[in-house]
Amino acid sequence: MATKLLIYDGECAYCRGFARLARALDFSQKFALLPFESEPAQRLLRAQFGADFGFAMFLFEEDSVSWGRAAAQRIVQSLRLPGARVAFWLYPTIVSIVSRLTRRHQRVCGPGCAADSSALSAAPLTEHAQAELSQLLLSL
Repeated sequence: MATKLLIYDGECAYCRGFARLARALDFSQKFALLPFESEPAQRLLRAQFGADFGFAMFLFEEDSVSWGRAAAQRIVQSLRLPGARVAFWLYPTIVSIVSRLTRRHQRVCGPGCAADSSALSAAPLTEHAQAELSQLLLSL
């Protein structure tokens, strides 16, 4: 049974590809996947962050959630991908290039990150989000 949930941009070819690659390399089946646009993903994000959760890739784990580069780093570490540590350093550049190529205008930005680039990129799960995550993982 999956213990981690990756929420990705289902309208972005790169993001869908990254999610599929994570699933394909997830031999111990730790990851479940949900597109950002889906109602279950939106419910979980609201349970964790309220209305201000931004737009990013999110990784929900047993007791925490990370987003953006931190989520990519956690996925790479969890899958133990050889040589892939560089991927999370390139994450902002890749996101920018893919956004331009796919003409995505939605700014990739996690919760409460308005103009502060030093904003947190991980947080503990709220009780409400933990309950929602448990239900989601059982249903996927």
